[in-house]
This record gives sequence, structure tokens and C-alpha cells, in this order.
Amino acid sequence: MVGTAQATTGSRMALDVFGGRRNESALIVALKRGDEAAFREVFRTHQSSLLAFSRTFLRDASAAEEAVQETWLALISGIDRFEGRSALKSWLFSVLANIARTKARRNGRTISFTDAGYHEPGVDADRFSGDGSWLSPPGTWSEINPERILGDRQLLEHALAELERLPPSQRAVVSLRDVEGLSSEETCAILELSEGNQRILLHRGRTRIRAAIDRLLTEGLNAN
Repeated sequence: MVGTAQATTGSRMALDVFGGRRNESALIVALKRGDEAAFREVFRTHQSSLLAFSRTFLRDASAAEEAVQETWLALISGIDRFEGRSALKSWLFSVLANIARTKARRNGRTISFTDAGYHEPGVDADRFSGDGSWLSPPGTWSEINPERILGDRQLLEHALAELERLPPSQRAVVSLRDVEGLSSEETCAILELSEGNQRILLHRGRTRIRAAIDRLLTEGLNAN
């Protein structure tokens, strides 16, 4: 699972920096006229990310893959009706979330996005300011930024491994916001949760990942 995430995330993972939406109008036009090269581009760009997201809802690998396949079929059959009110990426994840939720319910599994983990232990709250930045950072945290995480294989693998260990609701939110670069509004729409719960789940997930990096940095300092 970490390998899948690393393959899709290596050049995009940023714990606090979100990517912008590119101009994709030409790509949409190509898809609508049945351009196979355009479809291959979209498939190549999003397949691994969609599969990782699907596994948030569906433990069974074959069921997760099936949900992604149904998402691609929905793109093929529904692209003519796509009006561009949202980014194509956001639309794909929204379709997949609906398909995966339905399959999960049939299998007797649901993910609660209302239990936001208020009482879950994490990094001490007094180490963060109101906007989520560090007040009392680990010894070398000032040297750690998204570019450093991307450039440091050990840090990246550590962050991705911790992402995979998050509770499903936190993993879904952190993945959409910090791996896929979607906005809070897009994330709330895809996961059908309130802005307040989205913010709490994001904070809890980021806190756990930061705590994992904190431990790694502390161990490195102690080793030296």
C-alpha cells in the first residue's frame, strides 16, 4: 500500500502546500470527441490515486479495483454531460466515493465522518498555534518543508507510512487535501461532511503525521 502511494505521490506530496487547478478545457474537449490519447493521459494521471482512495472505503482489493473500473466507465459514458463546474479530478473522486460507499454499505462496512477524533491522543495541543503551525517545533523542524520531505526519501516514506496508518476518515481527508491538492470545499462535497468535521479530521491527521516526523527527527538527533 505504501508502495502504491509513493508511486503516485513522489512529486506531489506536500503536507501543507496545495497544488493549483490547471487549465483542462482542451483535455475535456478531447475526451468528449473520444480521443483515446486524452483518456490514456487521464488514466495514467489518476489511476493509482483513485485506487488508493478506493481502498479507504473498501478493504477487499478486488472490490476497490472494481469501484475504480466503474468510475472510468462513468467517465466514458458521462463525459458528454460534464459541464466543468468542478475540476475533472474532483469529479472523478466524487463519482468514485459514491460508488465505493455503495459497495461498502452492501458489504456491511461504513466509515463515520462524524466521529472526528476529538479525544484521540496526538501531539500536545500547546505545540501548535491557532492556524496549525508549530509554536514549539522539534529540534530541526524549521529545516523541514514540503520540498525537503519530497527530496528526503526517508522522510517521504515515513510520512506516507503514517498516512496509511491513519483511521480511514482522517486518511481520506488528508489524502484529498494534502496529496491530491483539493480544496476544503471539494473535499467536503466528495466525502459529504461538514466544513467543521473536515477541518478537525484534517488537523488530527496532520498532527499524527507531524508527530511521526517529529519522532524520526528526534531519533536522528539523539543518534548524533
